[in-house]
Amino acid sequence: MKWISAILLGVSTAFAQDSEAPATLAERARAECRAFLEAQHVVGMSVALIDDGELVYEESFGWRDREAQVAADRTTLYRLASVSKPVTAVLAMQLVQSGKLDLDVGVSKYVEGLDPRIGALTLRRLLSHTSGMRHYRADRADNGTRHLTTAQALELFVRDPLIAEPGSKYSYSTHAFTLVVAALEGASKREFVELLRYEIAARGVPALDCEVAVTEKPLRSALYEKLPAGIVRRSEPREDLSWKYGGGGMECTAVDLARFAELVLRAKLLSEESRDALWTRARLADGGSVDYGLGWGLNDSGKLVSHSGSQQGASSALSIQREQGRVVVVLTNTEGGNAPELGKTLRALARPR
Repeated sequence: MKWISAILLGVSTAFAQDSEAPATLAERARAECRAFLEAQHVVGMSVALIDDGELVYEESFGWRDREAQVAADRTTLYRLASVSKPVTAVLAMQLVQSGKLDLDVGVSKYVEGLDPRIGALTLRRLLSHTSGMRHYRADRADNGTRHLTTAQALELFVRDPLIAEPGSKYSYSTHAFTLVVAALEGASKREFVELLRYEIAARGVPALDCEVAVTEKPLRSALYEKLPAGIVRRSEPREDLSWKYGGGGMECTAVDLARFAELVLRAKLLSEESRDALWTRARLADGGSVDYGLGWGLNDSGKLVSHSGSQQGASSALSIQREQGRVVVVLTNTEGGNAPELGKTLRALARPR
């Protein structure tokens, strides 16, 4: 059974006129979104829900640019933060399918000049956060406003020691995905930005892109940060995300991100076998497993696959309920906005099947 069909956008006659009639899903979702926006002090937000292949609800709230009084709408581009990681994993698996990439050989096959201890790391370990590669350091800021090439981005971390033996434990690392980007570029002989645009964006999700700072896009949201006591300030200057395109440097609309997830679910970007490989728990060297596949978080025995993200001017959440065929996307322009909480609430509004 699909979600209540009356929520299709633009069908005004579908909404109940009788005050005693039960609220439609659209009305309940809208109420939850508005309450969330107020409680979390989020400046701007867009949500999208797909059920069984059909876009059944999408709406935007608040401001794309509060100071200029430009409202958020379905065309607003939001930072994806770490929701970029599932996209990068799909790109990697596309290259595996074409025979250009091997998940289980050292990345030195694709990236020249690496120290042997780093070159021996496999794509499978990097994509599953079991490589031992470090994440951010409290004593050093890796970000900035300067554009970096992939080679320059690698220099931020590849000379640092591993924090764990590869395969010994789960240890989240955005930097690991920059090394993945380098391997993808080496294997394909194409820049990562180009790979994303031609292998995924051009196949039905045109708004999905790396946030290339030198390319001006009027539809990009302004960035905000939530401070204690509910104070929200504009976050400037805008960080250049070139140092982490693969792990946290993409942008998209809520609707196109939901369509991306639907394409993955329906095996339109990958074969079913490759998709399922992404959504299989990673194994550790001792035989144990972790609640993460290749670029995707796994919950509820793998029935829910998801990822969330947080960075300057963004709190994001993407989830897929595999058995029900449902996709939920929440994108905000406010760091600290807790998008996963709203995503969980919106999933709970669905009728069981």
